[in-house]
Amino acid sequence: MITLQNIADKLGVSRTTVSNVLHGKTKRVSKETQDKISKMLEEEGYVPNMGSLIMTKNSSRLIGLTLGSQTFHHMHALQTPFISEFLSHLQLEAEKHGYYMMIISGENTNSIVDIASRWNIDGLILFSFNEERYKSLTQKLNKPMVLIDYYPEKGSTSFYNIGIEDYDGGFQIGNYLYKRGLTEALFIAETNKDSDYERWKGFKKAQEQGGKKCSQDRYIVLSSNIADVESFYKRNLERFLTVQALSFSSDFRAMEAMQILTQLGLNIPKDISITGFDDNLYCKFANPPLTTIHQDIKCKAILAFGQLMKIINNEPIENPNIYSPVKLIIRNSVK
Repeated sequence: MITLQNIADKLGVSRTTVSNVLHGKTKRVSKETQDKISKMLEEEGYVPNMGSLIMTKNSSRLIGLTLGSQTFHHMHALQTPFISEFLSHLQLEAEKHGYYMMIISGENTNSIVDIASRWNIDGLILFSFNEERYKSLTQKLNKPMVLIDYYPEKGSTSFYNIGIEDYDGGFQIGNYLYKRGLTEALFIAETNKDSDYERWKGFKKAQEQGGKKCSQDRYIVLSSNIADVESFYKRNLERFLTVQALSFSSDFRAMEAMQILTQLGLNIPKDISITGFDDNLYCKFANPPLTTIHQDIKCKAILAFGQLMKIINNEPIENPNIYSPVKLIIRNSVK
């Protein structure tokens, strides 16, 4: 393996000069010498010692993806298509810039503080954090942080967030159903707050076109218990057949409903139309393929990493709260 001394000898410079260029200390090194050293480091495929880099730059090169909950859709968080896809894009983006990802359970604030401090993590990307838990974490840990899909109380300003246009997505799907004559559709979610509720508000607005009413009883929050979910669908079959459409705040719940309702003898979309939200990897393979709202998960991961890098490097940030657009994807689950 080639060493810094080997490179220094080949170029006729000191080992210290080569080391300074490698670690970004170039104030006293000419541009010409910097270029020669950089070129040879690349040509020789020199791999720096990470321990040396960490000590020199006081940086671990570690980014923590902190999951506020270990379970989503009654399964482990990393099993869900949305989180696994987001993590894969985030990891690729981090590696491009010489960083590494560490997954941290976010259910215990003290545990996050302990891990982030022990490993000297450079920054955190926080997924599924409410305002109370975020404030508690920031009071105990002074690290750069970027939130994903964060909905704080009005008036909160001290945060960086990467989200999507949830309201617009809800409106698009509600409008599509409205134009198909499905004006009594139910909206089915997992919570009565944050992104779910924002999607409901857009959906409600769209369904109220032409003077129609969309009452609050059309907003249904599902249980997290699978047995309760199955019971819910059995009890409400008659209502579903009457309203003719169910719009879900997530693709997972939509596909779950499609499976249960099919087992109960309903034909989708002949008997009832189903829509989702997110456009995860499996929507096109559902039976029938799922009509949904697409969000660019790769873009979200890149934006989150880029925003965190700006905070870490003390660069100016024009917009602390970024919302990406969404679009309707029409498939075959709506009649």
